[in-house]
Amino acid sequence: MNDLFETQAYQLARNTDPSTSHEAAEKLDATKLEALVLSYIKIFSIEGAISEQIEDLMWVNEQVKASSVTPRYRKLLDKGLIKIDGKRKARSGRSQQVMYALPQV
Repeated sequence: MNDLFETQAYQLARNTDPSTSHEAAEKLDATKLEALVLSYIKIFSIEGAISEQIEDLMWVNEQVKASSVTPRYRKLLDKGLIKIDGKRKARSGRSQQVMYALPQV
């Protein structure tokens, strides 16, 4: 394994995580997953998307679990690719933040 790959995997799993988490982090292509999550957020360009909607689509279409999806929101936000504006209720009745994809220049 090269040093860059090991560094990226290390960033996805904490020192205190079990070895299985580190193995999963090594197999996860975070950049590809971020792009995929962003593409699903873009589907809801007018009304915005809540996490529940993205998680549902990612599971049905890609067989990707919510635990792999939710960390991508922060990365996309930090990169200026999405914004959060407002809240909307999920099926559970709890409020979730509404995410919008930002135009790319």
